[in-house]
Amino acid sequence: MKKGLIILFDVDDTLLDFAKSERKAITHTLLTFGIEPTEELIAAYSEINLACWKLIEDNMITRKQLDRMRFDILFKRFGIRGKDSVAAGACYRKALSGACYVIRGCAAMLDRLNETDRLFIVTNGAEATQLKRLEKAKIADKFERIFYSETAGYSKPYPQFFKYVEDRIDAFDISRTVLVGDSLTSDIAGANCAGITSIWFNRKGQTADVATPDHEVKNYRELLALLSQLREQMTGVRA
Repeated sequence: MKKGLIILFDVDDTLLDFAKSERKAITHTLLTFGIEPTEELIAAYSEINLACWKLIEDNMITRKQLDRMRFDILFKRFGIRGKDSVAAGACYRKALSGACYVIRGCAAMLDRLNETDRLFIVTNGAEATQLKRLEKAKIADKFERIFYSETAGYSKPYPQFFKYVEDRIDAFDISRTVLVGDSLTSDIAGANCAGITSIWFNRKGQTADVATPDHEVKNYRELLALLSQLREQMTGVRA
């Protein structure tokens, strides 16, 4: 077993470019339902989608409700009538599973880390959708295991999700575990609450307001350099 770090990776906007995937999926969905995919509609959907996922994180709605709610809100806001929100949600989810854009340098970064560290994925995304995207990106096999919140029964940032993960990683050692993610509300807040060293992958240059990460990087070069330092500090392994 590798003696380096145990690294928990988020997926969207940490490994895969979600903004590009979302844009492709919502454009396809709107066209399928005979709706012109204007910039205003696309931007509104992105805003609505983010707000609905926050409700998932807060355990206020179910995933089944999520699929319908996003399009209920969108259609109502723009006065779009006669469209089936449930069917639109299913169409979007299917389109998203085929929309995969790997952040540049991701595969090389993972290959480098795999030489010394144990890699896992922790995601709030739907299992069927995320697995298809990761397989299409050809990075699914770079991880020991993928943990989905819908399987765990709790979403990030809930402590129960991280307890579920810890219990299923052989020889888990929190003292050499780090989490890398882009979301302050789910990844960083969750890791902090669980006592796991948090690394904020802040590719968009945002301001840390709702949670304070232990470390912050803006690209994979900085991430690799930081992980090298943490590896030596936390495990004594030099690489």
